[in-house]
Amino acid sequence: MIMSLHLMPAYIIVIPIAFSIAAYLLPEACSKWVSALCQTLLSLAAFHYFAGIFDMDIHVITLGGWEDFAGITLRNDHISMGFAAMAIFLWWCVLIYAFFERLSKSYLFFLLFLEGTFMGLIMSNDLFNLFVFIEVVTILSTMLITYRGDGSSLRAGFYYLLFNNAGMLFYLIAFIILYQVCGTLNLQLMKEAVPAYMDEFSVKLAYVLITAAFGVKSAFFPVYNWLPKAHSAAPSAVSALLSGLLVKSGLYEFIRLNEVFHYASLDLFLAAVGAATAMLGVTFALCQKDIKLILAFHTVSQVGIMFMGIGPFRGFAYSGGMLHLVNHAMFKALLFLCAGMIVSDYKNRNVTQIRGVLFRFPLLSLFMIVGMLSITGMPSLNGYIGKHIIADSVKHIFWEKAVLVLVNIGTAASFIKISQIFTADYRNLRIPVKKLGPEYLPLFLLASSCALLAAYYRQLASWLFELPIPVFTPSDPIHMLEYGGILAAGYGVYHFFIKKDPPWVGRIRNTDISFENACVLLLGFVCIMSVIVMGL
Repeated sequence: MIMSLHLMPAYIIVIPIAFSIAAYLLPEACSKWVSALCQTLLSLAAFHYFAGIFDMDIHVITLGGWEDFAGITLRNDHISMGFAAMAIFLWWCVLIYAFFERLSKSYLFFLLFLEGTFMGLIMSNDLFNLFVFIEVVTILSTMLITYRGDGSSLRAGFYYLLFNNAGMLFYLIAFIILYQVCGTLNLQLMKEAVPAYMDEFSVKLAYVLITAAFGVKSAFFPVYNWLPKAHSAAPSAVSALLSGLLVKSGLYEFIRLNEVFHYASLDLFLAAVGAATAMLGVTFALCQKDIKLILAFHTVSQVGIMFMGIGPFRGFAYSGGMLHLVNHAMFKALLFLCAGMIVSDYKNRNVTQIRGVLFRFPLLSLFMIVGMLSITGMPSLNGYIGKHIIADSVKHIFWEKAVLVLVNIGTAASFIKISQIFTADYRNLRIPVKKLGPEYLPLFLLASSCALLAAYYRQLASWLFELPIPVFTPSDPIHMLEYGGILAAGYGVYHFFIKKDPPWVGRIRNTDISFENACVLLLGFVCIMSVIVMGL
């Protein structure tokens, strides 16, 4: 059985890449069927493989006949299986939606190729191949961001490419240092070798540089600025992938790094970085009018919440951060796909000008409301689970608890602002109701997942991540009262401070960070971490 599974990780990487080439070379009419066949084969291969290794703690294969310290190794455990399953599900949704967008076969080529390289990224077990996969993912993401070819998408794509590569320069320096110290780039072997060198300056510096590089990939404060630019300019299906999945690659690799070695002296700082990211993201989201920019800044905010749990690697808070990572992928992909359909129909992205969505798109409105309730933390939907676990874990740390409450209120205010798009447009009452089409299938799947992941969150934590989870009942009336209080406070913030669009809101909305200043902030981020870790 194990022999039959030996090369399966390589097949999971190669299948989407091979089919992407076929989709590009075959006639346009065949590309959709090639994509569907690809996803079907990939799903079957992944299911067969995951079922075969599920009872193992870890499954590692070495390619090329080399020794482990020098060869290409692929590693899978419950965390990587969870990410791979999430990726396959989201790619199914995005590909079905892409058929609705009627984009060319080159678009499907990039989507499928990106899926294969992402699978390689999450399975890589050595720092060099991880670097290669991250760079290829960055390039393919840039191609998808700039796909429309207009000025805004080109600017956003090149900003994304340049700044992410600036971050990866730190990663490159770090793995050169670690190779010099440990004599290998294999993460499993490095985990055995690096404890003897933890107090050395070079190893501490390498940890700081890699953390900064992954911070850029996940859009931590203060190096977040590429994310809203890229998400707002990209096609909606790409925005769903970027926000739901690809931005989490930095968090995933940060987790892998900290399995190898971890400096507890940075825990408080990383929690503060997560809190600052969450607050900054929700503040900018509140001040936007562009629906895609609002959603993009909320990705920054939600990543901050995840990092408040994952960054310090502490007990139940870590479990909550991991669950919120998965749950966010579902409701944020749902929101971006719904927003894409609205923008495509109305040819407008300003939430103060779009009206009548509930009448024109009743079913889409229902799905979008599910996503909005989930992100604002309604009990019995998945967005509540991770946030509640994190909040309960830090209830004795006043400033962290206060940040989470403020971010929840700001999130509620933002989506109360968006909800005005559902109100009736009395000037256009004769606009016909939009007919149902296949594009609603991914919305149904994502909306259903928001309910199912809330109902089975303990199984999710146990099966996919092997995490301890506190026992609580989401449907408890106390939780509903708390949620009602959050919504009331959010309405107050929107009605009294945001609705009339005062000048200070416009100033925040128009604030931008140039590439040069973003690089300075990145250097400052590295310097602060270095001072803390070095104990200077």
